[in-house]
Amino acid sequence: MSPSGLPDRRRLVRAGTRLLQASILAILVVGLYTRNVGIVVNAAIAFATTFVPAIIERDLRIELDARFTLWITLALFLHALGMLGFYHQVGWYDRLTHTLSAAVVATVGYVLARAIDDHSRAVVLTDRFLFVYVLVFTLGLGVLWEILEFGTALGARVLGLEPVLVQYGLWDTLGDLLFDMFGALVAAAVATERVSSAVDSLRRGLDRHEPDGDSPLRPIAHERSAVASLDEVVRRDRTNARRSWLVVGVLALVVVGAVATGAVPFAVPVAIVVALALVPPVAYGDPRATLPWQLLALPALPVFGGVFAQPWLAATPLVYVAVAAVALTVAVELHLFTAVRMTPTFAVLLVVVTTMAAAGLWAVGRWLVDLTLGTHFLLDPGLTGDEIETRLLWEFVYAAAAGLFAGVLFEWRFRRG
Repeated sequence: MSPSGLPDRRRLVRAGTRLLQASILAILVVGLYTRNVGIVVNAAIAFATTFVPAIIERDLRIELDARFTLWITLALFLHALGMLGFYHQVGWYDRLTHTLSAAVVATVGYVLARAIDDHSRAVVLTDRFLFVYVLVFTLGLGVLWEILEFGTALGARVLGLEPVLVQYGLWDTLGDLLFDMFGALVAAAVATERVSSAVDSLRRGLDRHEPDGDSPLRPIAHERSAVASLDEVVRRDRTNARRSWLVVGVLALVVVGAVATGAVPFAVPVAIVVALALVPPVAYGDPRATLPWQLLALPALPVFGGVFAQPWLAATPLVYVAVAAVALTVAVELHLFTAVRMTPTFAVLLVVVTTMAAAGLWAVGRWLVDLTLGTHFLLDPGLTGDEIETRLLWEFVYAAAAGLFAGVLFEWRFRRG
């Protein structure tokens, strides 16, 4: 009992967590009794996941706030409960679970980033950056979840089995992403200020592991001798400068030509690439201070594909490789010219997540514009809803693959120095 005569709040929270775990286990039993594979798999994974916080506390010696654990367990319980029929029978239930789950994911992303920020001198994250980071992190993982649902559906179809994760159509997929963003906004605006104890606990855990160098987050939080710093990305050698200026000059001509012919939507993203390329030489007052020409060439490929009518250069995978290159450029320039500081590994992981988030944001943006203005950026009247959804989900797959490919490429390039 507490001095006030009331039961200890922490014990009540832990009791609530145990009750939710028992409820998930009961849902698993229902799935076994009815021989419903979807219920069994989802409930089993949810039940196993509820023990992750305890494993973190035991093995990493990082104490987590009991309320945070309860919040995670509640989201897992509601998802498992939805498999009993609520997802299909109650229209708003899916929106509720996605909003809550997105808020949990956003909070986890915030806690990880803020703890690394407090722990490491090599990583400095401003409040404004963290707000955007939370949104990107959540939306990126939301897209990854849609890919997992799509992948399990394809696998089940090939094997002739019942899908473990169910998709309910195009509007469900886009609505999920929209409510993912809403949940992330709620967490970024409200919840992140209420998890300081979790941040402090994780930071103390990282500090405790520092002397042994065995922290799983060490590659993200610290510079490594084998990896070049982001400070070294901008070069000052003449050969790179000549090639970079050549790429920038061609892109600038494309912008002028596109504006002259009225193709403003095509000109805008190209102009953004040109503007980003001009930041280092202008900031340093040195025309030789340029980004690697290869980093500028990647976003130029889809542009050349559009200009020279070469569809293979403007294919969706290459477009998202270009998005990843732009994301890395932004990360480097934030590191160099603002108060934000990142390690190369942190920047690479940010690029991977940002590429997936860009695909999700682009999908939701096209959908909302089509609904509002009656356009057909996404909602092609010549295709069925299922065909549009399949095409969109393959776009998500390409975005994830492009982000991963670019991340591996950038990490390899950083290791070369």
